[in-house]
Amino acid sequence: MSSESQKIKILVVFNDLQSVDSNFDPDIISEIAVRDEAAAVYTALNNCGYVAEMLPLLNIDEDLIKINSFQPDVIFNLCEGWQSRTDQEMNVAGLWEMLDLPYTGNSPLTLGLAQNKVLSKNIFKAIGIPTPDFYVYESIPETCSLDFPLIAKPSREDGSIGITQNSVVNDLIELKSIVGELLAKYKQPILVEKYIAGREFNVSILGNENPLVLPPSEINFEQVSEEYFPITSYEAKWLSDHPVYQMTPPVCPAPISAELNEKLTSLSLAVYHALRGRDYGRIDIRMDAAGNLFVLEYNPNPDISPSAGFVRALNAAGISYETFVVFLIKQALNRRRR
Repeated sequence: MSSESQKIKILVVFNDLQSVDSNFDPDIISEIAVRDEAAAVYTALNNCGYVAEMLPLLNIDEDLIKINSFQPDVIFNLCEGWQSRTDQEMNVAGLWEMLDLPYTGNSPLTLGLAQNKVLSKNIFKAIGIPTPDFYVYESIPETCSLDFPLIAKPSREDGSIGITQNSVVNDLIELKSIVGELLAKYKQPILVEKYIAGREFNVSILGNENPLVLPPSEINFEQVSEEYFPITSYEAKWLSDHPVYQMTPPVCPAPISAELNEKLTSLSLAVYHALRGRDYGRIDIRMDAAGNLFVLEYNPNPDISPSAGFVRALNAAGISYETFVVFLIKQALNRRRR
C-alpha cells in the first residue's frame, strides 16, 4: 500500500439490471456476470490501498449525482452497455469523455468499431488482415454466393450473444431459418461468414505505446462429440450446465510452436493497432487445416473476472491481478496529465 494510492479515488462503474425475471432470456447471463467482475476489481483496488467505490449504472440522472458527490480521480469502466443495450457501450465511454473523467479501457471509437463486426471486418480486409469471407443480410436470404458451411451471428453483439449450435449451417434452407430467427430476436443486420473448421485461439494484449502480447490461449475442441460443432458458442461460453461447456476447456498457454506463436503475435498486434486498441483487449482467431489464420473479431475491454480468459493469460505471463489493475489506473491518470 502506497501513500500515493491512498489519495486516489476510483469509481468502479458497471452495467447492471434492476431486476431479473424468473423467465429471463439466457442472453443476460453474460450481463449479470459483470457484477462478479466489478467485485473482483473493487477488491483488488482496496488491497492496493485505493479509495474505491462501486456504482451500477442504472439511471443516468441519479448516477451523475453520485459521481459528482464521490468526485473520482478515475472511472474504472466495466460498462458493456446500458440497460441491456449493448449498442450503448461506446456511448457510456463517451459520457466519461464529456465529463472529462479519466477512465480505463478502450475509447468510444474503438468500442464502436469493434462492436460493429461488419465495419471492423471491412477495415481488416482493406489493410490485408485475413478474416473469413462474409455477407450481411437485413432480410431472409433468397440466395447465397458463399460456399457452405457458414456461420450466422448478430453483427453488433459481443460475448458470443446470438451464436449457438444452430448457427453453423450447411445449406440455404438452414441459412434462411437461422437468419430469420436472428433478425426477429436481435433486430439488426445478420453477419454470415465462412465457417473455418479448425483450431481457435484467443490472444490477449496489454498496454499502449509498446503493447505486450500475452501467452495465447486455445479452446480445446478435442472432447467435442459429433453431435456438436466445435465453436465458442454462447452455450460453450456461459451455460455451465450445458454439455458443450464441459467439452470446450480453454488451455493457456496454448500448446503451439514458436513459429505459430510468432504468427499469432504479429497478427494480433496488427488488429490491435488497426482498431486503435487501448489498455487491454483480446483477439479471436481461427486456424484452418492448412495453417491459415483468420481473425474473427477484436474484443475491447474483455471480461477480467478472475476466471476469465484474459486473467488466465495474465497468470501465464506471471502478472498478478493487482499489478494489472494498478497498471490500468496509471494509464488512465497518464492520459489526464497529457
